[in-house]
Amino acid sequence: MELLTFLGTGNYNTTNYTWQDQTKETPYVAEALAEFLKPNKIKIFVTSEAREKHSQAFLKRIDSSYDCTFVDIPSGQSETEIWQIFEAVVNAVNSDTEISFDITHAFRSLPLLVLLAGAFLQKAKNVNIQGVYYGAFEVNRDQPPIFDLTSAIKLLDWLTATDKFLTTGSAVELGNLLTTIQGDFYKQNQPQKGEARPTQLKGFGDKILKFSQSLEYARAMDTLDDAGKIQQFSTERLSDEIGVFAKPFELLLNPIQEQYGQFAVANSRESDLKLVLEKQFLLLRWYVSKQLGTQAILLAREWIVSAFCYLEKVDYLSRDERGKIEQQLGKMIGLNRNFEQPIITFVQDAEVLSSTWSKLTEYRNDIAHCQMRETGIAADNLGRYVKNNLLDDLSQLFPELVI
Repeated sequence: MELLTFLGTGNYNTTNYTWQDQTKETPYVAEALAEFLKPNKIKIFVTSEAREKHSQAFLKRIDSSYDCTFVDIPSGQSETEIWQIFEAVVNAVNSDTEISFDITHAFRSLPLLVLLAGAFLQKAKNVNIQGVYYGAFEVNRDQPPIFDLTSAIKLLDWLTATDKFLTTGSAVELGNLLTTIQGDFYKQNQPQKGEARPTQLKGFGDKILKFSQSLEYARAMDTLDDAGKIQQFSTERLSDEIGVFAKPFELLLNPIQEQYGQFAVANSRESDLKLVLEKQFLLLRWYVSKQLGTQAILLAREWIVSAFCYLEKVDYLSRDERGKIEQQLGKMIGLNRNFEQPIITFVQDAEVLSSTWSKLTEYRNDIAHCQMRETGIAADNLGRYVKNNLLDDLSQLFPELVI
């Protein structure tokens, strides 16, 4: 593990810093943390003025067994210098390294910059941040504590997960965070009788994780069932736990339940097909709004077949029945189109049906074969069709089944 610390130009008074049940008398929090955490390397970020004032005194106090390296940084008085500091921190850490930060003597905007750099290192270099520490020095306090601020990095994890949910609708990362919180609690604590403990977070996290996976892989039936399972959670109990153990999630609970709840169907395979079709059309709308064109095209093709199964009152999950519908639709496209098919009685405009099925067949096949054809379809063409035409075409064909 490497300890990254920062020194300014202040006069640091000697005091007894405490962490957990350990104490160290020193003017430098990094010295105390080195003794407590036992890093194999210490990297000290300093301006030229800070190096001149503290480097020798610091090295005299630090055990010679530690590999200490000074890293020069500017004072951060301009945007350019701020980026130079960010670059210095990021470049000082190798991939797959375990690190801890001491931000006690970080000056100006450095604490915030360190947190952002830490979050970046986690994602870009797979760095494991074991801790972020701050020594709370006070002039008249004999034993100032060292605070663990690692949760601030976790807050940035929540920010990333929230952005992904709002942008793509995926709650995979949010689900993982909730599950991890409950698991970590029981690893680190042995709660006493009557003490608050998380019992709902993992279950809810697992459910929204599974739902998001069903969405991503276009599991149209599982998506409806999984949404129903999310709705079964007690909002009151869940809210209470979130307020104690997962505070950043408080603002997301209702949006998630509202967005995902609209698709809920209990036991979709046994439910009324018209309800299933309506819910799947809502899912189509959602795919389009989140710019998930691949899923929208795949589901739209199958939705048309299911719609005709509903209108013909046949089993929409039967491969044979779906095959019969697909054969009729196939005869309505291509060079020798034949509109004299039984299913044509269910739509007002055979040309719209033929055109829509032709496009969806072509687009679906091009997606399934990953454009491995002599003439593939460009992504922007697929995107334009999904955004501008798909829902309107389906609504025109089956107005009684769209909501």
